[in-house]
Amino acid sequence: MSVALKPSYYNHHADSETPGEAILFNKSWGSIATYEREVSDAVASGNHHTLPGTTVEELAGGGFLVPADLDEIDAAHQRWLSARQANSLLSVTIELTQACNLGCGFCYQNVYRDSASVITDEAIQGVARYVKAVVGERRRPITDVVLRFIGGEPLLQKGQVMKAITAVGGATADAGALLHTQMDTNGTLLDEGVIQQLDTLSVTITNREDHDVQRPKLGGQGSFDQIVGRLRKHSGDFNRYDTLLSVRFNVNATNARHVPDTYRMVKGLGIHSTEFEVYPVINYGFNLPILTLSDQAFRKLFMAVIRLKFEHGEVIRDFPRPTFAPCSAYTPWNLKVAADGRLALCDAMTAPVSSLDELLANIDDYHRIFSKVTSYDPFHDDPCGTCTNVGICGGKYYCKDVSAPDRDPCDFLNYEMDEFLRFFVKAYAEAPHLFDLAYQAAF
Repeated sequence: MSVALKPSYYNHHADSETPGEAILFNKSWGSIATYEREVSDAVASGNHHTLPGTTVEELAGGGFLVPADLDEIDAAHQRWLSARQANSLLSVTIELTQACNLGCGFCYQNVYRDSASVITDEAIQGVARYVKAVVGERRRPITDVVLRFIGGEPLLQKGQVMKAITAVGGATADAGALLHTQMDTNGTLLDEGVIQQLDTLSVTITNREDHDVQRPKLGGQGSFDQIVGRLRKHSGDFNRYDTLLSVRFNVNATNARHVPDTYRMVKGLGIHSTEFEVYPVINYGFNLPILTLSDQAFRKLFMAVIRLKFEHGEVIRDFPRPTFAPCSAYTPWNLKVAADGRLALCDAMTAPVSSLDELLANIDDYHRIFSKVTSYDPFHDDPCGTCTNVGICGGKYYCKDVSAPDRDPCDFLNYEMDEFLRFFVKAYAEAPHLFDLAYQAAF
């Protein structure tokens, strides 16, 4: 006796570039297929029983048809809960200092910057004890720890960076996990020792004219030539130590046309392992207003960058894969330690609370200290629970509720889904090796 089937609640239908063809994408399982329009229409209307048996079996195998008695929303909820608790990655951020040698007008720290605060040796040892306890006591099945350094400019405290890598690296190894290191730096103080110790270095660069206005030195001089010069000078060190250079381009309405040339400049630095990402500039209450791109214009630009990467043989990792994973702040035991020793969960929490000493006295206080965030469940949050995109976005982003309340919390993709699916269907057929469908950002 065959099992009664129904169309999946998470099916998404998109027009194909090929006449008479449609794209089926399941936002619960990430399966994607092309079918004749008649097949897609039959699935959408619930008339799949009119299709050949082999086609029905194929659709069921891809999750486009599911058992008629399956509560898909409840199943999705259980997947989200499991992904949250079973996450094997612990993310710990250390803000080394709020001091900086640049004077960027848009920096979120400008409204509360305290240049006197520097992470202490005691705080570094406290972070190491925290990591060892969380990983060693199996509070989650953690196999990997990402230690991220931010500032201000973290390399103003290079010595503390090295102490933290040694201390947290030892604690991570003692607990049986692997350490991965990443730093957000303006790039002006890079040297071989730093590159050797870091797995990933993230630097913000735009075109020279925009960069020197938006990211000047404290004396007002531009910083573009110094930063790019350092990257070129140390390209051999990046390659020798297999360190990834991650470049962020903050896009506004006046610099958007320079994105392709900046991408090519980064690819021409001589560094073998690079990534290039574009982010939309958002006007917050603390920065001087900048002429921004419309959401639609940014999405078009983002797709243009994806196509540019594909043309250059770069692996594409932007597939809208449903991981049902919450953002870092919602994942238990992830932590940010501010330069003054107080605690947060991510950079959106610009008013740190409690203290590392208090947390170490009773690590279970973590859930009390961050009760509002750690108790978040998108399936108890209307309309997230019934949204078909919940597995891809993981629920509302804390930062969009707090730091950018005028932003749409459901604006979770940087591109139009249908446009990406049409690109993917064609490009994947040409070069499947250029798509990493299993990729999930570490932090």
